[in-house]
Amino acid sequence: MIARIVKQTLGVLATGYILFYYSELVFWARVKPTDNLSEWAGTWLAYSLLAFVFLAVVARFRVHTVWALFLAGAVFGWMTEGIVVQTTYEDLPLSLSFTGLAWHALISVWVGWYAVRRALFSGLKATLLVSAIIGLAYGLWAISWWVEPGEIPASPLKFTQYAILSTLLLVFAYWLYDHTIPRFFAPNRFVVIAAGILFLLYFAFIAVPAAPLASVLLPVLFLLIYLALHRNSKRETREPLHQCFSRTDQVWRYLGLLLLPVTAVLVYAAAFYLGARWYTNWLLYLLTTPAGFILFFVSLIKVWRMKAATNETIN
Repeated sequence: MIARIVKQTLGVLATGYILFYYSELVFWARVKPTDNLSEWAGTWLAYSLLAFVFLAVVARFRVHTVWALFLAGAVFGWMTEGIVVQTTYEDLPLSLSFTGLAWHALISVWVGWYAVRRALFSGLKATLLVSAIIGLAYGLWAISWWVEPGEIPASPLKFTQYAILSTLLLVFAYWLYDHTIPRFFAPNRFVVIAAGILFLLYFAFIAVPAAPLASVLLPVLFLLIYLALHRNSKRETREPLHQCFSRTDQVWRYLGLLLLPVTAVLVYAAAFYLGARWYTNWLLYLLTTPAGFILFFVSLIKVWRMKAATNETIN
């Protein structure tokens, strides 16, 4: 019993780091002047609590398709940006998508939690391909901070240290995830309730006073997701995605993830020495912000109209 609890806890911490990596470390793409190890550790623990809720949603509502997963990702994204911080309400309606849907649900969950794990399961070739694509996007995003007022670009050496060290921890997190979550994660009902109460209290006493509109907007959004996922749980008979794509027999395949920081560093260094100053952030905003809205509504429709499924491939 104790061993199982320990393995579940380690798995949740690993999931928390995976989400922390894509949501924070890739997003900021450099060491900010105010950053320190204790702040990073605290943020990682906060993401681990969010990761527990995310995994509990995936398990409870039998999330198996990518459409149901996007809705689970929306829960994670809007909890992060609508409860823990209040950026969801800062520039409505666009702030509903960026960053809750456009980054957290789309990039952190769909790409970081789902696509990378599926690539790892498929083999080294798929892992290298996905890592290279993410690394290219990472490098192009990282250089967008150079055009911010007062920003001093980090040297390629500093970015290399940042990207490689954080990704080495990511590689370990994926390995640890595969050895814990698929076999041992089974959310205790009382722990789920306790986590829900904690976030509800934070929402009531921190988020709502800071952004009163949250008291109406966020419950409506979560109600839409709940209705769709509840219907999903009644019709879905396949295993939830947190139990899929687990391979523990070929450790070497995780090394393919190191192409991610290598690609990002090559892009970053080339732009640095060429003196490039590109507004790549605007390109990402223009692509992902509408994509977040579109994917959210398509996911609602797809999940709501889903027929009972058994022994079908993931789609």
